[in-house]
Amino acid sequence: MTDKRADLFLTWMGLIDSYTLDRARKDLIQDELDFEPHPGAWGIRPRGEQRTKHAGGDDSGQWVVECDWDLATDEFDGKPVLMPMTTINWLLNHFGAAPGLFAELEIVGGPTTPTREIYGRMWGHTIIPTVDEGLARFNDGWAALKEALKNTTDEMLERDYPGHPWGRGDHALAAMLNEVSHHGTQICMVRDIYANRYGRTRQRCPA
Repeated sequence: MTDKRADLFLTWMGLIDSYTLDRARKDLIQDELDFEPHPGAWGIRPRGEQRTKHAGGDDSGQWVVECDWDLATDEFDGKPVLMPMTTINWLLNHFGAAPGLFAELEIVGGPTTPTREIYGRMWGHTIIPTVDEGLARFNDGWAALKEALKNTTDEMLERDYPGHPWGRGDHALAAMLNEVSHHGTQICMVRDIYANRYGRTRQRCPA
């Protein structure tokens, strides 16, 4: 039996599955992955072909994720700015490696000490441009995190990890799950736009 905090996180992950991820992942195809909901939407590009000021992702990777930190900074500062939407490929790559990397952290019993650099790797990882491989990376990591939580104690989650930006273990995990949940919802939204534009039948959200 899991401790209370880990059990709560497992319940939360199950709810994210039921109400967001099942709909976001089911029968996802490459055309949807690359679909731009409007001209200028941020997406995934071969290195050197990005259309924005800054390219995210692993420095040695062939593919990059489009980004403009000037716009993002203005938005964070509350200045009027029109941020572009993103492709599903952008969204899946944004959070796709995070659960698997989190499953390796000491926070949930893994061998890796949480640090700012490790945290950065969750969001600056190698970009995967294909739907099957991108989903496989996320699904494998998501399953690994669930498995790790089965043996995670309250003490581990309540411990402070000074090198990690979120500090306390349960705060760090909650922040990561929030990223998966809200970007998963965005994937559902972009799939709805694609379906309405091209007449593809979509799975309804559970009541």
